[in-house]
Amino acid sequence: MSKSGKKGDSTLAALLREKPKRGRPPHAVSRQNVYVELTPTNKQLLKQLAAYLPDGLKRADLSDLAVSVLTARLEALRRAVAGRNREIPEGITDLESLYLLWDLPLPDHSAERSWTSIRLSPQQSIELGRAHGTFNAIFGSNRSDTFELALGLLQQFLEGGNFQNESLSLLDMQHRITDSYL
Repeated sequence: MSKSGKKGDSTLAALLREKPKRGRPPHAVSRQNVYVELTPTNKQLLKQLAAYLPDGLKRADLSDLAVSVLTARLEALRRAVAGRNREIPEGITDLESLYLLWDLPLPDHSAERSWTSIRLSPQQSIELGRAHGTFNAIFGSNRSDTFELALGLLQQFLEGGNFQNESLSLLDMQHRITDSYL
C-alpha cells in the first residue's frame, strides 16, 4: 500500500492498459468469414462501390449491404407469387433469368475466379445461406454465383441513389434498402 492508503498499479498493468489495439477495428457485431470465388472484375467493383457509400459506412460494409439488397429483392419476388405456392415465378428458369428480370448485365463465366473471403455479420451470413440454398435447389448455383448476383444488385442500388452527402449507419442503410424494394 502507498502512503495515501491506495494500492498502486503495477507498471506492467499500466503499460498493458494504455497499449492501443492492433488489427481490424471492432464492430458492434462480430463478423464471420465467408469464402466465395470472385473474378478480378468483381473485386474491382467492390473498390468502385466504396465511392458510392454514404459517410459512416466503409468498404467492409459492402458485403452486408449486397446481401441486404439480394434479400429484399428475393422477398419482393416471394410476395409477388405468394398466392401460387411458389418461391420464384414460373418464367424464371435459371440464374441468368434473374439478371434479365432485374436489368443487370449478365456475368462473365469465362473469367478466371479466385477464392477470397468476405466478412458478413451473422444475420447476413444466414440470409446469404438462405438465398444460396434457394438458388442451389432451383438452379444448381453455388454461393459464389449468389454473391455475384448480390454485388450486381448492390451496384444498381447504389448507382441509382445519391447517398454520398448523407451520414448513415449500416442499419439505416439496410432500412433504406428494405423501404426501396418492399
